[in-house]
Amino acid sequence: MRRELFDAHYEAIYKYIRYLTNDADLAHDFLQETFYRYYQKKYTEHERTYLLKIARNIVYDHYRRKKILSFFQLKAEPEAQEKLPEEVVIQNDELEKLYAALQRIKWHYREVVVLRYIEEYSVKETAEILNCSEVKVKNNTARGLKALRILLGGVDDE
Repeated sequence: MRRELFDAHYEAIYKYIRYLTNDADLAHDFLQETFYRYYQKKYTEHERTYLLKIARNIVYDHYRRKKILSFFQLKAEPEAQEKLPEEVVIQNDELEKLYAALQRIKWHYREVVVLRYIEEYSVKETAEILNCSEVKVKNNTARGLKALRILLGGVDDE
């Protein structure tokens, strides 16, 4: 049971923690702590939601203790999958620009954008993970995307 749960959710939880910390070693430590806390509570349903909440709280606690307010820095780990070198360079450059822009938007916007568009969670799932209303998720998503469009040189809709 535990192995199946770990195998089913390891990658998603690791990526989420990695996006928040930008530190592979720290992400592995927090991943281990996340599953340990999950097993201690013996949740029976909504595994991924509870795992993400636990992971988020571990990351928050870590940075709260260190009193670091702006800690979100992403770096792309490009993977080439049968693309021409020029395509890979262009794609990696675009990812770097996106991650640099993500670093510059407010934490609440960044977190929602990561969950909704990188991790591909629904509005309802994101609200559960962040322990907030669906309206707040929708508003922060819209504001975050608007801020990203502005930073990336896109046209603002207003």
